[in-house]
Amino acid sequence: MLRNANMLKLRPEASGLSLVEIMLAFLILCTAAFGAAGVISFGHRGTVADFRQGEALQILVDRMNKLSSMPFATLDSFLVAAGSNEATINSNIEDIVFGDAVVIEKNTYRIRAVLKRQTVAFRSLMELAFPNPDYRPASPSTWLFQNRAAEVFNGVANPYVVIKITVMVKPMGGLTDEHEVQAITFVADMET
Repeated sequence: MLRNANMLKLRPEASGLSLVEIMLAFLILCTAAFGAAGVISFGHRGTVADFRQGEALQILVDRMNKLSSMPFATLDSFLVAAGSNEATINSNIEDIVFGDAVVIEKNTYRIRAVLKRQTVAFRSLMELAFPNPDYRPASPSTWLFQNRAAEVFNGVANPYVVIKITVMVKPMGGLTDEHEVQAITFVADMET
């Protein structure tokens, strides 16, 4: 029996990995890594865009606060120099920076402002006309109103005592198309 046992020696099991198996595993690993890198890159672009939008809002608030704290006469003198009732600010005014390529930290923004004179007029008061024999207080269809002309502020032919300020900020040159943010406020002449 011993003799037969030695003759029936089985071939030893192969151990280790072949080169083909290693190459296939490496190919699968690279494919997964490129997919993960793409997701990370997409997330990074979104994060950068969100940061720039937040910074644009901070710039917007800063420019709006600086313009609205300026005296009415200073803003009006800018409109007088422009020779119009509306003017766009694309360059620095006093110590406030504006322009099409303003670099703040590492980011570039287009920062503009529009000043526009606003007329002030009061509509006529809605006064009931009397005598009105059909008048019933609970029935608006029986109400008759007096016709009056609209009143112009201060009785002046050119009643500009309010300037509308619109500030616009747009991130430029980013990886994505980012939105422009804008805000509007009014400055009144409280000195005259």
